Amino acid sequence: MQQLIQLKILFLLIFGFCATLPLSAQELNAVVSVNSSRISGTNRQVFNALEETLRTFINERNWTNNDFRSNERIDCSFTLIITEATSNHSFSAELQVQARRPVFNSTYNTLLLNFRDTQFDFDYFEFQPLEFDPNNIQGNLVATIAFYVYLILGLDFDSMSLLGGTPYFREMQRIAASVQPNGWRGWQSFGVGNDRNRFAIATTFNDVSQESFRQMWYVYHRNGLDEMANDTANVGVMFDAVPVLSSLYSQRPNSVLITLFGDTKLDELANAFTQASTQERQQAYNTLRNIFPTRTTELNKINPNSR
Repeated sequence: MQQLIQLKILFLLIFGFCATLPLSAQELNAVVSVNSSRISGTNRQVFNALEETLRTFINERNWTNNDFRSNERIDCSFTLIITEATSNHSFSAELQVQARRPVFNSTYNTLLLNFRDTQFDFDYFEFQPLEFDPNNIQGNLVATIAFYVYLILGLDFDSMSLLGGTPYFREMQRIAASVQPNGWRGWQSFGVGNDRNRFAIATTFNDVSQESFRQMWYVYHRNGLDEMANDTANVGVMFDAVPVLSSLYSQRPNSVLITLFGDTKLDELANAFTQASTQERQQAYNTLRNIFPTRTTELNKINPNSR
C-alpha cells in the first residue's frame, strides 16, 4: 500500500512538472485568404474549402526539426487572388506572401518578406487534402506554398543567426529542381522574365557569391534593429546595407534580391536614415535613387532637398 502511494505521488510530481513546460508548436502563424471576386459562375464553396485547407496545411505541419513555443511562431500571411478558372478544378492566381518578426525589446514588428507571385497555376478539388513529400511532389499547389514557407523560414533564421537560413534555402532549391520536368509556370530556369521567378529565388539564395546580401541581412536585423532599444547609435549599422545593395546592383541589376529588399525594407531603411547627417542622407539618397528609381515616396524621406 505504501509503495502504491509513493508511485501516485511520483506520478503527480512528474505530471505537474511536465505541465509547467512550454509545449512545442508549429513554426508558422499564418493568416490565409482566398479572393475569388474576379471569378463568376464558379462554386464558391470550393474556394472556402481551399482557404481552410491551406490554413491547415501551413499552420499545422512541422516544417523544421526545431521546437517553437506558441509565442515564437512566425507571423505571416498568404493571400491568394484567383484570376482565372480554366475548369472546375484548374485555376490561375496571384499569390501575395508577407512575413514579419518582432524587434527585440520593442513593440515594433519588422517586415521580412513582401512578395507578389503572378505566375501561379494549380489544380484543386474541393476538400482535397494537401500532402507534401519533398521526394514525391504532387501538384503545383503544394510545391509553391511549401516553397514560400521555406523562404519565410530562411529569411527569419537568417535574421537571427549568420547564414542560419541555409537549410531552408536548400529545401527551396530542392523543390525547384524536383518540379522542373513538369513545366509549370514560375519554375522555368531560362527565358525572358524568369530572373525573378521561384527558380531564380532559389538559385540566388543558394549562390555563395550572393552571401554578402545574407550577411548584411543578419547584421541589419541583429546588430541594427534588435539593438536600437539599447543603443540608438546602432542605427548606423543599418546604413551599411547601402554599399552592399550598390555592389549587388552593379553586378546584377536585375537580381531578385534587389526587388525583395526594395519591397520589404526600403521604407524602414529610409526612416532610419532620417536620423543621419545631411551628408549621409545625401549620399544614401543618390545611391538608392540609382537602384530604386521609381521609389520616390520612400526616398524623398531622406532627400535633403525634399520639402
